Amino acid sequence: MSKKTITLWACILLATTTFAEKIVLKPNWNKGDSMFYSVVNYTDTTKTISCDMTIKVLDNSDDYLMSCVYSNYQDYTGMEKMASMLIGEEKFDKIKAYSPHYTVSKEGGILKINNFDEYQKIFESAKDTSEGFSSIMNGLMSSAIKNLFASDEKSFMEISLKEVVAQHKYFGKEYNTEKETKGTTDITVNAIKMANAKSSTKVEKRGDKTTITTTAKLNEKESQSAIQQWMENFMKETARESGMDTDDPKMKKEIKKAAKEYKKAKIWAELEETAIYDTKTGWMISYESKETFHSTEGDTFQRTIISLK
Repeated sequence: MSKKTITLWACILLATTTFAEKIVLKPNWNKGDSMFYSVVNYTDTTKTISCDMTIKVLDNSDDYLMSCVYSNYQDYTGMEKMASMLIGEEKFDKIKAYSPHYTVSKEGGILKINNFDEYQKIFESAKDTSEGFSSIMNGLMSSAIKNLFASDEKSFMEISLKEVVAQHKYFGKEYNTEKETKGTTDITVNAIKMANAKSSTKVEKRGDKTTITTTAKLNEKESQSAIQQWMENFMKETARESGMDTDDPKMKKEIKKAAKEYKKAKIWAELEETAIYDTKTGWMISYESKETFHSTEGDTFQRTIISLK
């Protein structure tokens, strides 16, 4: 084989070889930058919520000061109407009008919600001095409100800003385009949050786009344990809000009974999600997540789709 032929083959091999690359996604935003997204949520094949989301950079002199505005909100479940009746139309309108301002580090992590006190003031009410059955009902009402609207920054982000959290999920971490990254993530279906599912993340970079794909799974045993833990935490919180004994034997009996039903269904859970970013700016281009409960009674899944408008 001639030197010319060897050189030609070497050039072809070099051109077609994919080299491993280490990637760390970070925001690269300027004051005044904004992005407009369309958000759609499904439970199984039924559309439950759709809205538009506008993310804007208010300042970038130190960390990033951001704002998020949801608009054109459509609820197809009737939950919005129920929530309005539950807390009153005036309060509900204030919640819809609330625009969170939040701080993001230069690495891309959400540090805090700057004006969360404004949100909390919406729910301020006179101290409950009722007794007996009225006290229990007021406690249950308070618990329901907290689960619908959240009472602290962490749960607020998980419930009301989950699309914003998705934007920042993969920031500040180092990925290798040739190796899968192992870790853990949460899987949430039908309001049941199952934590610490083992996950695997793959990264691909083409031109100015970086695609990140994560899969995760909890087997039957792990799912059963995660569901029972979620139920215990939920019931204890409800009991505290209602002034009930958190160690009430009846409550523990009900939890065990419900756990047995989940065990009979042989539930196991999995997650599939794909996020695409503009590598240069760090803005999310699109995001799709599917979280599924598999069981003997059939599959139930939730899907979230975010795309640029």
